[in-house]
Amino acid sequence: MVSAQRLAIIAALVAIFTPFLTTTQAYAEEAPSPSPPDALSVTSPIAPTYRIFATRQGRVGRRTANGHIIKPRDRFVALPSWGVLSSRNGYEYQVRVTYRDRSVVLPVWDVGPWNTHDDYWSPDRRYSDLPPGLPMAQAARQQGYNNGRDEFGRRIRQPTGIDIADGAFWDDLGMTDSDWVEVTFLWLGADPFVATGDRTAADRAVIEPDAIVVDDAAEGYVAVDGRNWQSADCGIGGSHAWSYDTPGATARSRHRAVWTPPLPGEGFYEALAFIPACGPTPTEQARYTVTHNGAVSEVVINQAAASGGWVSLGVFHMGPGSSVMLTNQTESDGRAVHFDAIKWRPRNDVHPPEAAVVEAASLPEGGIRVRWDGEDDVSGIASFDVQVRRLPDGDWIDWLVQTTEHEAVFVPPERGVYAFRARARDWTGKESPWPDLDDLQITMP
Repeated sequence: MVSAQRLAIIAALVAIFTPFLTTTQAYAEEAPSPSPPDALSVTSPIAPTYRIFATRQGRVGRRTANGHIIKPRDRFVALPSWGVLSSRNGYEYQVRVTYRDRSVVLPVWDVGPWNTHDDYWSPDRRYSDLPPGLPMAQAARQQGYNNGRDEFGRRIRQPTGIDIADGAFWDDLGMTDSDWVEVTFLWLGADPFVATGDRTAADRAVIEPDAIVVDDAAEGYVAVDGRNWQSADCGIGGSHAWSYDTPGATARSRHRAVWTPPLPGEGFYEALAFIPACGPTPTEQARYTVTHNGAVSEVVINQAAASGGWVSLGVFHMGPGSSVMLTNQTESDGRAVHFDAIKWRPRNDVHPPEAAVVEAASLPEGGIRVRWDGEDDVSGIASFDVQVRRLPDGDWIDWLVQTTEHEAVFVPPERGVYAFRARARDWTGKESPWPDLDDLQITMP
């Protein structure tokens, strides 16, 4: 990782160019307009960037602090302060997260990890004896701050300052485990990657040797609907097509295009769309439809946040006949849907899935309702095994084997304390190991 070098470059550029830098409002505050954005006109400081330890947030189906229901391979972050929580599905507060050669802008939709009042990015932070950019959890873990505990008294096990939803974690950033990332807090100033040109268009438009690319207007691309296509002189191949979005399409206003790749055979592929940096203001609700091995998945992408680079649509099992479709039908009006290249990269499933029992609740009739969940980075979870034992000295017993369910009712044979644990296997046959300890315990009086 080159965060120290990048921060040094940003600091030098800030010193030289700050009097001349101007910026428009952040994407989430930008008013819809049928014309390209005006020239930069409002002087703004550069947003601060800090090196932060990041962990992955899964918890699919749970509700975040702002009311968003977490979807598989979702895209948002959690920060440990209620003061920067965006509205439900809103973009008032966003961060740029950079990991190695990948970077993505994500909204703040949850509060955590560990703390809920640690505004560590602020010069006037709550923990005033800590410098800006140092999360309280990191200081507690590494320096023994607050006796190594968070604001609730829990002992901190990782120096985490940001949680990243698994779609952004796996697909956008290419992360496979918790690691240090660079986080830019965009509500505090201009995006340094835009204002200083730290990431050039060539860097962000990279096409890897193993990638299969279908550009707009190239073989494999078909505009199936639309009478008023527009074009702009930037993007892969030097240009791209676009159309204004519309919530209710007619035969004249509906625009659709399909990209069909010449895949060499069946396997797991990551599909990525390139979002050009020029043209009218991009939509925040571009609706891509991915067809893969007879299944269909809809993916909604914030093109405004991804402007100037590749954005992942997800990892799918694909083969001949797979495709990606994009339409200008959105839930908004007045912005543009940009149609540029789609690329497919082969992905190998090398890691086993993760699984855990997440909830156990006693029922009035005497049983225990048990819930479990898990995540897999590529192929997805095929089935779970769940074990139970009676404490303190009972042996682990197979309760459910190769189940595809996520909850069931366990009827204990007698009163006592019961412990549960789970494991999972993915569609390639990789199986997670049993945890050494139980996932949770429950007492049946």
